[in-house]
Amino acid sequence: MRDSFCETDKLAMTRPTPSADNAAVHRARARATQPSTRGFRRRVLAMGCVLVVGGCVTARGGPPVVATMAIEVPAVEALVLPEPGGPRVIGVIETRFANALQQEVMLATEAATPGQNAFDVTFFGPVEGRTGPENLKSDTFLTDEAISEEMEQALPGLGMSPSTYFVQNRYGPFGYALGRGQGRDLCMYAWQRIQGQDRVNVLTGDRGVLSVRLRFCQSGASEASLLRIMYRYTINGYFLPRSWQPYGRPLPASPELGRIGGPIIYPAETFGTSGASAPPPAPARTLESAPRSVSPPSEGAPTVPSAPLEGYPTVPAPL
Repeated sequence: MRDSFCETDKLAMTRPTPSADNAAVHRARARATQPSTRGFRRRVLAMGCVLVVGGCVTARGGPPVVATMAIEVPAVEALVLPEPGGPRVIGVIETRFANALQQEVMLATEAATPGQNAFDVTFFGPVEGRTGPENLKSDTFLTDEAISEEMEQALPGLGMSPSTYFVQNRYGPFGYALGRGQGRDLCMYAWQRIQGQDRVNVLTGDRGVLSVRLRFCQSGASEASLLRIMYRYTINGYFLPRSWQPYGRPLPASPELGRIGGPIIYPAETFGTSGASAPPPAPARTLESAPRSVSPPSEGAPTVPSAPLEGYPTVPAPL
């Protein structure tokens, strides 16, 4: 019995206490986490060096970022084009808004008046990205105050006289004003708002408005030559949604076409694009009788006497 108690006491003395077990566990964990802590410190130090080096590289230089939404696009992407043979397009500046796409189509300028000839066109519709929802383009209606302010900005200091004539092109009516520039310059400012009157989409309605402005000065120009630009320009763009329809329903053909007594239509290649009137008839050719020249009698040819010869009988003329 005493020997068994002695063995039990020895085992109790050699077994580690709970506090000793906890201390050993903590020391093992510390040794295990010490390499990971050193690795984390090394990674933080490496990231700091990279940031410092990157900041030094950026501070040394680099192209500046232009804080504007206006960009230059190729001339083939112009939303408005003059007629072939008209003013040459030399550049296009495009600005995107949340509700509109605006372009300044710059045209060749041959005038002494300061300023740039250009179409200023705005397409109101669903624009894709590149701007925030708060960047909205205001839709300026054709009021006298708005047009006067626009003309003063486009042609400062010029006395512009709005025309009272009713004019229209293939997209509808438009207005214009004329004024004298420097030297022999004649300047025109024209405006047009394109919005359909007859709906195509009855349920959803037709969305979309086009706003067109033209500032043009040219030396030695006439009113007709400047108006030709507005008559013959072409809209060269659109938005894809079917609900975007600023033109409205197209007009039907004239009911007088194909009927007896209808209008006379001539080929545009021969008489122009109007086809409203025939060319003036050519003057009738008059035949003028040329004076007949009498050639002198040749030698040896018989001559006819003008009076009776002596010694010959007189013969009366035949009845």
